[in-house]
Amino acid sequence: MKKMSYFFVLLMVVGFFIKPTYAADWRFPVGLTYINGFGDVVDIYEDNLEAEGYIVDTSWEFPVGISFQPYVQLDNGVRFGAGVGPIAAIAGDASFYDIPINVNAGYIFFPSANISPYVRGGLMYHIAGGDYVEGTSLGLFGGIGVEFLRKESVSFGVELSYDTSEIEFEKYSNFYKSSTTDIKPYGLMFSIFVVF
Repeated sequence: MKKMSYFFVLLMVVGFFIKPTYAADWRFPVGLTYINGFGDVVDIYEDNLEAEGYIVDTSWEFPVGISFQPYVQLDNGVRFGAGVGPIAAIAGDASFYDIPINVNAGYIFFPSANISPYVRGGLMYHIAGGDYVEGTSLGLFGGIGVEFLRKESVSFGVELSYDTSEIEFEKYSNFYKSSTTDIKPYGLMFSIFVVF
């Protein structure tokens, strides 16, 4: 949580110093994100539990997490942000949680229009833990999206993004840890969000 606090402080400092030079607008997107790579995490947990002698049923998985991605937009279209999510978890015979945090910068192509495409990119780090988590690594992520009804008090948008960061997991065989494996837990993501 300490690292997440540093990201938000950095965002606020950048916004504070930029605002006197350019008109700035704070925006607060909240949404749901489909996580393409989460199935790989579920597979590792299923394989490890079966190697430990459990009977596992993963026929129902819901690879969708909640995201909060605030940013400040300048009148020239440049944007700076930080975010949390999409948050994901596994509960049951084994536990896993993942709280990704990021800092990013981007560009909104038509900042004064009601509909505008945008691009953004930055760094992503996963605060992850659980029964088989060994460690995490910092990665890059990038996204393209479109926001609609931008001139209204509440707008919405969609985004397609990709995250390269990895989590290292223990891999079991016959009741014993046999190796470790790195997985991109999110990879390709699709988000639908509301902006306040």
